Amino acid sequence: MTKQSLKQKAAIAPLLALLGIVSAGYVMGIDEGHGYTSIVFLACVALLLIASVIVYVLHRTLQHTKNILLSLATVSAYAVMLDYLKGMLGFSALSSLYLVFVFLTLIFGMAGGLIAFLYGFSLLVARAVLLSVPLSRYTVSALTSVLSVIAVGLFLSYEKRTVRRLESKISALEEPPVELSIKAENRTEPLIYSDIISEDGLRKERARLAAVLNERLYATISTIRSAIHPFTVVLYLNDTDARLKGREILSNSEWIVMDKSVGHDDPYIGWVLKNKKSLLLNEINGEIKGIPYYTRNEGIKSFMAVPAVKDEAIIGIICADSLEVQAFTEEHVRLLTVFTNEIIDLLDNTEFQYRLRYDMYEKGAMYTFVRTLSQHIDPTTIGQISLKEIARITGVNAGIFAVRDEKNTFRVAAVSNRGQELVGKSFVADPAPLLDGMAERQSPAINQITTSQLKVLYPSLYHLHGSERLFKYAAIIFLQTKIDEIGIIVLYMDAVLNERISIIMDTLISQIAISLYNSILFNKLQRLAITDGLTGLHNHRHFQEHLENEIREALRYKKSLSMLMVDIDHFKAINDTYGHPQGDAILKKISEVILQTIRDVDFAARYGGEEFCVLLPNTDVKGAYRIAERLRKNIESLYVDSNGKVVRFTISIGVAGMPEDARSKDELIGHADEALYFSKENGRNRTAVYGTIRKKE
Repeated sequence: MTKQSLKQKAAIAPLLALLGIVSAGYVMGIDEGHGYTSIVFLACVALLLIASVIVYVLHRTLQHTKNILLSLATVSAYAVMLDYLKGMLGFSALSSLYLVFVFLTLIFGMAGGLIAFLYGFSLLVARAVLLSVPLSRYTVSALTSVLSVIAVGLFLSYEKRTVRRLESKISALEEPPVELSIKAENRTEPLIYSDIISEDGLRKERARLAAVLNERLYATISTIRSAIHPFTVVLYLNDTDARLKGREILSNSEWIVMDKSVGHDDPYIGWVLKNKKSLLLNEINGEIKGIPYYTRNEGIKSFMAVPAVKDEAIIGIICADSLEVQAFTEEHVRLLTVFTNEIIDLLDNTEFQYRLRYDMYEKGAMYTFVRTLSQHIDPTTIGQISLKEIARITGVNAGIFAVRDEKNTFRVAAVSNRGQELVGKSFVADPAPLLDGMAERQSPAINQITTSQLKVLYPSLYHLHGSERLFKYAAIIFLQTKIDEIGIIVLYMDAVLNERISIIMDTLISQIAISLYNSILFNKLQRLAITDGLTGLHNHRHFQEHLENEIREALRYKKSLSMLMVDIDHFKAINDTYGHPQGDAILKKISEVILQTIRDVDFAARYGGEEFCVLLPNTDVKGAYRIAERLRKNIESLYVDSNGKVVRFTISIGVAGMPEDARSKDELIGHADEALYFSKENGRNRTAVYGTIRKKE
């Protein structure tokens, strides 16, 4: 005996005890007493009703058991209240007893009404015998009650059959499908193809097509029913392990089961599966028993099962039966064969439509992605777009996008679901361990490894996140050109990517690599256009453009702006004495020191020949003078080697600032140049401030 059955008996036992107490009390006439006994009895009646409702609503017993218990409790309560109703309302409540049985019949059917009637009148008869009441008093009520129960029960049964017939006629009138067509979808928002080709998107698409297929299959079964008028027609389709499962069914029976799978062990379906032929049972004396979709024998006299065969394999079976003898002929079997071919076409069309739509969505996703990437040349933006698209398709937890820098490390340019503080950080990553087979390679571009493997193969990448390593797997994706790796994408996941997603990712990765490579080339060309080829500083043209912007901002927001004009002392003599290669080496050395001395917000350019300019935003002339002196002293300590000879060099600097010395670009350049000229005329290797020399003059 199971624990659940014990709990059910334990829950029903108090109800049965109360039912027995009330029934015995009523038979013995306790309800007519007075005082404490009567009060206790009425309390038992109230508890009986409450317990009955609780068991009916909450207790998981069989529906039939609950119906009977509530019927008996209702009758008991009404019988006890007969005398009370008579005394309060002044009429014979016994004459209306049949209304209670009619009410119970409407709720629980004819069986429930008859059980309640037998129980109620057994109580009345037992009470009448013990209290010497003539039985003739109950004759009219008994006849009225039983006739009412039977009449209402017959009416309900007739109504139920009528409704079932109407439903079958309506379903038979449905037109069979002509073809599966792609319906236009009303969308208020633009279609995002990458969302559709994701795993979640494909599940929704499969569910949508399955709903369309179910409608078509149901229409086909309805057409079969209207054509051959069977008692039941059912469609079985392939399930798993070479078994079939009911997909659609129309029947006049209430004893149907759909979720039961059938296979070679079934006497009827198994024969069809084994022989791949139609089965017609039409001349059997007596009932055909054991049909798999019935839970009890229904008196079936005719049965046929026709397989749907594709490529010498059974993908489904249509079964039909009848209560009549010899209801089907070979002509009916041929007709069902036509319908099985139609079902094969439906399944093929659905599969074709699914693949067609998937191909369309995949190509749409790639086109949209490539078009979006082509509109951007900034590596950070390319990384953000790429991570967003990858997250849509794969559903990964997080990721980073890094670009190789001049130091041959990877610098993080964009992140997804990771802290923005990672942007700008660098790590080392070498594809050699992956190529050497130290990690499993699922696709030409994607290598999925566990967290422990990541820690061993790429420790700097592993420790990049500090304590935030909430993932089980990582996908290492190198963005490669024919020569080298230009970037890397790292995805953090709770599960590995499946083969379909990996194939899609291969295409995405190649497009990302192309866009990143084009971005790097464009940025290089852009830098060449604004950079001096020898020194690596900004060229004169770019300096003029940048100076105009800085002056405009300084005047608008009333900010300070200073300029350093730098010239190499005796540079012509150095070239004449040691040669131009040594002169070029000195220019490069000075450029490096300038970049090391100034701030990141400052701007350095080669003004021409041996002259340099440095713009210092938000810096007054006093601050500019300190920076100029630091630069001058740093260069004073430098030297270059020329065939074993030490060549030293110095610089002269002129300083001018806004708004102290100038209000325009020409004034600022001119005054800085005047200060530089003053330095060169007064001994060189010194710094002069325009405002100071003007005061001296």
